[in-house]
Amino acid sequence: MARSKDTYRNLSGADKAAIFMLSLEQDQSAKLFELMDVEEIKELSMTMANLGTIDSEVVERLFIEFADQLSSTGSLVGSYDSTERLLLQTIDQEKVDLIMEEIRGPAGRTMWDKLGNVNEQVLANYLKNEYPQTVAVVLSKIKPDHASRVLAVLPENFAMEVIMRLL
Repeated sequence: MARSKDTYRNLSGADKAAIFMLSLEQDQSAKLFELMDVEEIKELSMTMANLGTIDSEVVERLFIEFADQLSSTGSLVGSYDSTERLLLQTIDQEKVDLIMEEIRGPAGRTMWDKLGNVNEQVLANYLKNEYPQTVAVVLSKIKPDHASRVLAVLPENFAMEVIMRLL
C-alpha cells in the first residue's frame, strides 16, 4: 500500500530522486532511465511506486533545495554549447542531436507550450490553490488532452468550478 509523504524532512535521497523523476514529463524521465543500470532502475522504480501522494509544498521545497545546492557551488553557466559538450561525453552524436533539437525548440515556442510539458499531477497540485477563473485561463491555453488530465487530478468540486468557467 502506498504511503503519504507530507513532510520534507522524512524524505530519503531515493524518495527525492523518485519525486524528481515523477515531476518530469514521461519522455524526459525515459531519457534519464536510459542512462541508468538495471539495479538503479529497479530501486528507483520501487521507491516511485511506494511514494503515495506528495504535497505540492514538498515538491516545491525539493526543487528549492536542488536550486540552493546548485547555487552554493559557485557560479554555474548553462548554455547550449556546454550542455551539448556534456551530453557528448556519455551519449552518441545522433541522440545528442535529437536532444539538442528538442531543447532549442522552435523559435516561437511560448510559455504555454512549455507549461504543456509539466506533469499533470504537479500542475494540478499547483493550480488547486488558484482561483477557478485563473485555472480556466491556464487550461484553455494548453493542449486539450493535457488540460483534461490536469482536470481529472483536481478535486471534483473545484474541477466543476473550472469547467463552468471554461464554458
